Amino acid sequence: MTRRQTLANAVVAVALAAGAAWLFTEVFGRLGRTTHWGKAWEYRESLWRGWVTTLGVSLAALAGSIVFGVLFLCGQRSPLPVVRWVCRGILEFVRDTPLLVHLLFGYFVIFAPLLSRPLSEAGLNDKFLIGVLLLSVFSGAYLGEILRGGVESIPRTQWESARAVGFSPLQVWRFVIVPQALRRVLPAVAGLFVSLIKDSSLLNVIGVTEYFYNTRNFISRSYAGLEGYVPLALGYLVLTVPVAWLAHWLERRFRDER
Repeated sequence: MTRRQTLANAVVAVALAAGAAWLFTEVFGRLGRTTHWGKAWEYRESLWRGWVTTLGVSLAALAGSIVFGVLFLCGQRSPLPVVRWVCRGILEFVRDTPLLVHLLFGYFVIFAPLLSRPLSEAGLNDKFLIGVLLLSVFSGAYLGEILRGGVESIPRTQWESARAVGFSPLQVWRFVIVPQALRRVLPAVAGLFVSLIKDSSLLNVIGVTEYFYNTRNFISRSYAGLEGYVPLALGYLVLTVPVAWLAHWLERRFRDER
């Protein structure tokens, strides 16, 4: 980096910092007269429970989406046409309809009548489990398409060369296809996982007492405004920023290994 570029970067950084400081000073200065941060402290236990629930939903749905994504990938590459058609139909239905519709229809029409009573009798939270399942299927459909695109982007010669040197089908996937495909789809997968964490807030429509649900109750009961929205935004940032950072770290690592 030249001296001129360094100077330009420093000037832009100072200007942006000054602008952000002025904006925050004006906004919080005007709102500071009407905000009472003690309200959020009084409801800290409820907010904390909601955040922990969102964390649990996000982790479980991330794991579930990976499972469904791999299953959809394998189904679309199945030698049986019926399996491919069924997977394609499910994927198109999931991708062409909103998540909110899936949650409402899937819970109240399909899964609640079938699973709510057995899960409740077993001492399990039926809303939590069914919500995680629906969120996993929805995100898994998108993940399956992303993975399929990454796998099919590998040239056919790579498959043939791996078989020619004696690799088994499992070794071809493990040592040749998966490492290359993962490098290509990592940004899209990271974006999907971040969206999944944010979409977990929609589970409040089926009664899951997650972070957004508890924050909304806190705002309605205490007539709070900024005291509720600021912790809400920060809480989701705590969940999403590590995912984005991990994706960037993996990208740099894969790039350095080339």
